[in-house]
Amino acid sequence: MLKQVLIIASIIFSIIGGLDAQTKDLETIISRGVAEYELGNYEDALNFFKQAYKYDKSSSVACYELALTHLALKDNENAALFSGKLITRKNAEYQEDAYLINGSAWENLGREHRARKIYKEGIKKFPGNYLLRYNLALSLFNSKEYDEAQKYAISAVELAPDHGSSHLLLAYIMFDKGERVKSMLPLYYFLLIEQDSDRSTTAYDLLTSLWEQGVTMKGQREIMLVNAGYKYSDFGSAELAISLMKAAEKSNEMDGLQNKLINFAQNNQTLFKLLSEAAIEKEGFWWDFYVDFFTKIEENNLSEPFSYFISSCKHNEDVLLWLSEHHKDFQRFTAWMEVY
Repeated sequence: MLKQVLIIASIIFSIIGGLDAQTKDLETIISRGVAEYELGNYEDALNFFKQAYKYDKSSSVACYELALTHLALKDNENAALFSGKLITRKNAEYQEDAYLINGSAWENLGREHRARKIYKEGIKKFPGNYLLRYNLALSLFNSKEYDEAQKYAISAVELAPDHGSSHLLLAYIMFDKGERVKSMLPLYYFLLIEQDSDRSTTAYDLLTSLWEQGVTMKGQREIMLVNAGYKYSDFGSAELAISLMKAAEKSNEMDGLQNKLINFAQNNQTLFKLLSEAAIEKEGFWWDFYVDFFTKIEENNLSEPFSYFISSCKHNEDVLLWLSEHHKDFQRFTAWMEVY
C-alpha cells in the first residue's frame, strides 16, 4: 500500500514539474517577444508571440501580445481577431486592454460604429478606464458629434486629470462648438501638463489666437469689437472681458516679445480673477474643475510664473531670461504644484 502511495505521489510531482517547466518555457518565449517589441522589432516580436500562442492557446498574455503587435504592424484584422478572443473569454486577464485594442482596430478599419459599440461595452464593464472614454470621445469628435464627444472627454478628464490628451481633445471639441472660454481653460491645463512636444506649441498658438478673437484693428487707432462667432452662455462676462482686455492692449501695444509675455501674464491674472468672482454660486464641471483650479492659482499669486511656465514651449529663451530674474517666484510655483 505504501509503495502504491509513493508511486502515485511520484507521478503527481512529475506532472507538476512538467507543468512548471512548460510555464517557464512559455514565459521565456513571451519575455523574448516583449524585448523585441520594446526595441520596435515588431516582426520578430510577432514570431515569438505566435510561437507562444501555438504553445498554449489558452494563454491570455500570448493572445494579448499578439493583438497588440498586430495593431503596431497595422494588421488591424488580426488585431481585432485576437483582442476579440480575450473579450469573449470570461474574466480573462488583459481583457480591459483588449477592449482598447479591439476598438482601435475597428476604428482603423473604418468601422466607427462597431468601434464605439466596443468602447461602450468596455466602459460598462470597466467604468474606471479613462482611455476607453477618451478613445470614444475622439471617435465621436472625428464624426463631428460634439455633444456626445464632450460628455466622454469630460468624464475622461475627471477620471484622469493628469492625462494631457483628454484636456487637449476637450479644448478642440469646445473650439469646434464655438465656445471660446471653454476651449481656453483645458488648453491652459494641458500646457501645464505637457511642455515639450509639437502639440504643445500648437496648443499655445491656439490659446493666444483665442485671446485675439473678437477684436480687430481698423486703421492705426480705431479698435473694433466684432462678433467672432463665440457663444456667450454661462461664461458671457469672461467672453466680453477677454475682448475688452485685448482691445485695451492693442490701443497701447508695445513692440517686443518680452512685452507680449508681460501682457499675456497680466491678462491671465485678470481672467482668473474674473472667473473666480463669476464662480460664486456656480457649480458643474467647468466651475468645479477648471475655474476652481485657476482661482487657486490667482489666489496664491502664481498667475505670472504659471504664464511664463506654459509659454516656455514657444518662447523658451525669453522664459529662461525671466526665470533668472524671478527664481523665487518660480520656486513658489513649483513647490505649490508639488503639493496641489
